[in-house]
Amino acid sequence: PAAGGSFIEWYEFAIYSYLSSYITDNFFADGRGGSVGTWAGFAITFAFRPLGGAFFGFLADRFGRKPAMQLTILLMLVTTVLQGCLPSFSCCGDTWGWFGLVTLLVLRALQGLSAGGELSTAAVYISEISPRETLGFNLSWISVSGAFGAWTVAAIVVFIIESSLSKADMLAWGWRLPYLTSLAPGSLLIFFRQYLEETEDFEGLVKEAAAKKANGADREMEEGSSAGSEAAEMGTMQELLANHKLALLVGSLGTAGIGALWYVPPVYGVQFIQQSQKLPSNAVTFSEMLAFFIPTVLAMFVGMLVDSWGACKVHTLALSLGCIVSPVPLFYWWAHVPPQQAILSVYLGQIILGFMLALTTSVYLWVVELFPVKVRVTGVSIAYNIGIGIFGGLGPVLSDLGNKEISPKGPVSAPAAFTLFAGALSLGAVASSHLLARRGLLRLTHIRDAPY
Repeated sequence: PAAGGSFIEWYEFAIYSYLSSYITDNFFADGRGGSVGTWAGFAITFAFRPLGGAFFGFLADRFGRKPAMQLTILLMLVTTVLQGCLPSFSCCGDTWGWFGLVTLLVLRALQGLSAGGELSTAAVYISEISPRETLGFNLSWISVSGAFGAWTVAAIVVFIIESSLSKADMLAWGWRLPYLTSLAPGSLLIFFRQYLEETEDFEGLVKEAAAKKANGADREMEEGSSAGSEAAEMGTMQELLANHKLALLVGSLGTAGIGALWYVPPVYGVQFIQQSQKLPSNAVTFSEMLAFFIPTVLAMFVGMLVDSWGACKVHTLALSLGCIVSPVPLFYWWAHVPPQQAILSVYLGQIILGFMLALTTSVYLWVVELFPVKVRVTGVSIAYNIGIGIFGGLGPVLSDLGNKEISPKGPVSAPAAFTLFAGALSLGAVASSHLLARRGLLRLTHIRDAPY
């Protein structure tokens, strides 16, 4: 149930991406933003993720991991189902269409808040209840059930619906069905999460805080002081910003490349090729299923590699191969392939990307390790959601804007350049973290020192 909550989060992001052409026609067509408006709606969710990370991180660090996870999954489920019930311009006219468009953006903003706390809280929860020697393997279940598994399931659902309905039916009402299907798994997850137990690390933190408070009260009585300023504990956010600024910066920049790799080549890239090569929608959806099915299968093996080789090493390998080596040749190939080979090139490219994506399973332990238990959920939530949220969320819309200025058939296309930039930024952050650690300015591991 802890890892499974990420399923709803990623399932919604997946179906919005897979259904982007239908979302455009229903809400953003006819001068209301077009594809740029659609991907801006995608980005809104990510823009609100850091705020949600800070809010739910505070709840998790103050009141416990379990209640925070219950609240995030409930909010995510409600906002996902409601998106499938919205009136649109194509079905309900201008007045209700504008209502549907504004409500869509509000719901996506609320989803950003809930998503900002969901995965990071679940990652911290799993890391705190897991044996140290299997941290990578246990955290890989987030990829299996959520980050990649949800995209695979969503692709299958959308593929079946697209193959069963005409294009007119998909545009009229079929696009709503994937949103409504999230009700069943979401309800089950809410039910089973009530039986989760709080982590020993958090319970120990609560006991430690209570002991400090009692000792401080005793000392005040002995000293006759009412101020108690020295005994007062610093708040979670103040503690994070005062003592863990470097960890926050490294974590934010170090995950930027992962955000770009997740959302630009396999999601935006193939949608762009669909428009330029006029590929069938169900063929594109099937290719996206391939891209996420491979890491779903391989995630557990990557988790074992993390446990034997180290989270930072695997994270660095993922950034190097996925963000630096592959984007330029892959996008160049897709832009120049003959029309009769376009579908095959998309399938092969997505398979290659699938192996790259599998390596990104290492990101969860890498970022969790940066923070001590007192500020762990807040730190992970903010860092992860700035890196993944801002760079991943803005990736498609900036790439779409860039393609209007930079020819996709040039040596380096806009989406390839964005992925390269984000990857270089992350690799620089990882390299800098080691330099800071050698100088005693940053602690890289707070759970397991080796392998790293």
